[in-house]
Amino acid sequence: MAIKLFRMSVATASLAAIFATGAMADGAANFKSDVNAAIDAGLAYSRANNYFTTMNYGNGLSLLTLLEKESIPAGYSGLSASDKTLAQAAACMLMVDGNYGGRGGFYSYYDGQVLMALSVYLDTGGPDTPTGTGSYNCVGKSARATIDKVVDRTIAAQSAGVPAFGNCAGYWGYAGTGCDSSTTQLTIAGLASAKGFYAAKGESADKNRIPLITTSLNLTSDGYAANGSPQSGGLFNSCTATGCSGHGYQANYGFYYGSTYNVPQQTASGTWGQLVGARNVNDTSVQRYLRWLQNAYNPDTNPGTWYYGAQSYFYFLWSSSKAYNIIQQSGVVPTAGNIGPDAMGTLPALTSGGLSRIQNRNPATDVRPPPRGAGVAGYYGAPNAAQSGWYYDYAYRLMSLQTAAGQFPNPLSSWGYPQVDHAYAILVLQRSLGGACVDSDGDGVCDKDDNCPSVPNPNQNPDACQITCDVNLDGKVTQADLTLIRAKNGQLAGANDPYDPNKDGKINVADVRYCQLRLTPP
Repeated sequence: MAIKLFRMSVATASLAAIFATGAMADGAANFKSDVNAAIDAGLAYSRANNYFTTMNYGNGLSLLTLLEKESIPAGYSGLSASDKTLAQAAACMLMVDGNYGGRGGFYSYYDGQVLMALSVYLDTGGPDTPTGTGSYNCVGKSARATIDKVVDRTIAAQSAGVPAFGNCAGYWGYAGTGCDSSTTQLTIAGLASAKGFYAAKGESADKNRIPLITTSLNLTSDGYAANGSPQSGGLFNSCTATGCSGHGYQANYGFYYGSTYNVPQQTASGTWGQLVGARNVNDTSVQRYLRWLQNAYNPDTNPGTWYYGAQSYFYFLWSSSKAYNIIQQSGVVPTAGNIGPDAMGTLPALTSGGLSRIQNRNPATDVRPPPRGAGVAGYYGAPNAAQSGWYYDYAYRLMSLQTAAGQFPNPLSSWGYPQVDHAYAILVLQRSLGGACVDSDGDGVCDKDDNCPSVPNPNQNPDACQITCDVNLDGKVTQADLTLIRAKNGQLAGANDPYDPNKDGKINVADVRYCQLRLTPP
């Protein structure tokens, strides 16, 4: 079975080699195995219920889950023969169906899915003219041309102007300009994925689209920064001194209604929406959003007393996990006094005004979720509970919810789109970024391709950043260095410890992942 749990975006190099040698602690190995099994069961349910090629509201998201399935190699090239056929049929549908690529004009939810799914599909080896099924015929059609068309109409539909509190500059509506954060987050997810595709495959001769996408994403980033609405008191009891800002479904909700309409799913969307633009974890506005999420941390629910909370539960898990994964995979470390994803779940538990904040689960005392089989307390924690944190909390919750048939049903309530909820759950477990190009240092090179993502070096000069991953001091970063770091997995790091390149005080998979991005080219 391919390793999926600790994967980055499918457009990056496989991380399977990280775990190819060296024994993992029993608890961590059990956790990884169960997450992979939950992903496989979820995909089997999607196949059995025709989520990929029967028109629904989540076809693009479903194709993305399939493309994230394998990690040796990643994406389309790693699929089985039958899944390649399925992926081609799904891609063809996204190209020609009148709701998706065949639509006459922009529509946010569908176009964002088209860009994410087709960009990852092509970037990982899918044929430009896929084979369709049934009523979908792609003879003479081009997935690349579809991406170009959808990118152009998406950028043209963005609200213009200078971002400010209460206005819509940088946002989209459902079918054009507007102030809607929910439609905006899916739209920029598609644009960021298309940017990654163009960066890997080259831009079309007729138009240089990367600068246009970058300008568009930066405008959205500025919009979210301008429209963060301060909140304190209640659950946000630690926000008075540090500052917390949330975001509602509309950019102008704060302007008209105050902070009442700040919601977890849109605050999370606003966090990563800033990160795909010209900001990183240490930006002041990003920090205010992260502190809001820290104070409201509760991945077991998305309280219905927040506007549209219950129905958006899986959407909240997806949007917040994207924010945390972008930060952790960027290699940019929070500076002194700032927080990152590791801070989620570390505040004391609190209930206020009918809302609850919880702390991180303890793998050493958790019983294995019944849907995954029998297991005593500590099944995921003994003798090593290094995986404790936000991802463990999310994965444990989702594995507990999965049915025997493999479905991830929304336990709170549903919009009536089970395919969308199901896809969101799988993407969270896969730690998917949807192929997004994130440029944390603003040098024009996607983090996944940047040899130094925390220091601007557009010419990719390796001298621009210290070779912190060269633990054997041979002047280059190789698999030998990764093996040495892996051997110390779970240990606490000392001051300036070369085995802790991300400087979070722990030696673990995050350090191996950090160094995987910095392997010296052969």
